[in-house]
Amino acid sequence: MDNSIYMTKKFRFSVFRAAVLVSILALGFAVTPCAAKLTGAEAYYASLRDAKTNLRSGPGARYPVKWILTRETMPVKIIREFDVWRQIELFDGETGWVHMNLLSGRKTAIIRDKTREMRAKPAEDARILLRVEPGVIVKLDQCVKAWCSIGVSGYEGWIPAAALWGDTAAEEKSKE
Repeated sequence: MDNSIYMTKKFRFSVFRAAVLVSILALGFAVTPCAAKLTGAEAYYASLRDAKTNLRSGPGARYPVKWILTRETMPVKIIREFDVWRQIELFDGETGWVHMNLLSGRKTAIIRDKTREMRAKPAEDARILLRVEPGVIVKLDQCVKAWCSIGVSGYEGWIPAAALWGDTAAEEKSKE
């Protein structure tokens, strides 16, 4: 009996088994990405860099788009990280994944629930500069105690921190 044919078949079988094993392992790692969940203290805020951002169901371009976000500078909360992908939470509680290049460190906030009065100073009796509708995105400057200095449409003034959804520092200051 010629052993060279037997050795060739055995070698082919070993190569096939190794390829199947590698494929199974690779598929297992690809299907279950290990994303680092950030605790409440580690979670942080950012804002959208572009006027069109795809919010995906998972951390990668191969995952389907859940929503197309069309509000540049909208604040988002980063709740999880995986490689170059960030899982974000929107002000309405919706979550999804975006590429980190689509995020900005610009400090913004969004007006909560109802129309709010922007005031000239951080006090309830200060002069009202304008009324800001819910859902309006504002530039966040600083927060002092329960008030935040904001900018919107060329105006600058103060609004209660509790009226905003956005930067963690603003939320912490409002609790003082």
